Amino acid sequence: MKRAPGFLLFLSALLVSSAVHAQEQPAPANNAEFTVDYPMDRSGVFVQNGDWTPVANQNPSKTKVGRGIAAALSYGAVSTKIIAEYQGEHAATQIDAAQPAFCLCHFSSIPGEPVLVRLHPKKAVRELDGGRMTVYPVVGNAKLADANKSDLVPVDVARPDSQVWLIRPKSPLMPGEYALMLGTQNVSIFPFTVMAAGTHP
Repeated sequence: MKRAPGFLLFLSALLVSSAVHAQEQPAPANNAEFTVDYPMDRSGVFVQNGDWTPVANQNPSKTKVGRGIAAALSYGAVSTKIIAEYQGEHAATQIDAAQPAFCLCHFSSIPGEPVLVRLHPKKAVRELDGGRMTVYPVVGNAKLADANKSDLVPVDVARPDSQVWLIRPKSPLMPGEYALMLGTQNVSIFPFTVMAAGTHP
C-alpha cells in the first residue's frame, strides 16, 4: 500500500530525531567530608595532578543506537542500547594520580550530581556505554545517553563552598580511560586518562 509523502517525511523525522532516557537512574554519589586546597581564584574543572590542571570538556563524535527504527516506531515501548563515541585513543588530560581529586570551581549550579565513569577504549575512540535505554521521538536531532550503572566509579563529594564541588574516587583507579560527568548525560564529558606508573611522557 502506498504511503502519502507527508507520512514518509513524518516517519523520517521520527527516526532521526530522538532523545534517550535511562530506564534506571544511577545511585547518587555518597557525600563525604574531605579537605583539599583548591584554586580559590580560578573557575572551571580541574584535576589535582601535582598542581591543579584544567580538564577540557569533550562532546561525543557519534552516538550509536541499536534497534533504533524499532524503538522510534514504538514511541518508547522498545528499549535499545546506546553507545557514545569520543575521538582519540586517550584523553588530552593524562594524570599519574591513581586517586585524583577534582574541583568544580566556582560554578553557580551544575545540571546533576557529579560522577566518575569508566570509558571503554576502542580503535582510535573511547566509548561510553549508555546501557539499555528507552528512545522517545522528539523534535530536534539529539540522542542523549546516560552512563551505564556498572561503569560508575564510587566517589566522595564535598561541598566546601556553595559554588564548589570536590570529587574523589573512593578507591585508587586502575590505569585506563575515565570521565567526570556533571550528571549522567553524555552531552559533554570531562575525560582523563590514568597512566600506568612510569609511562607518563
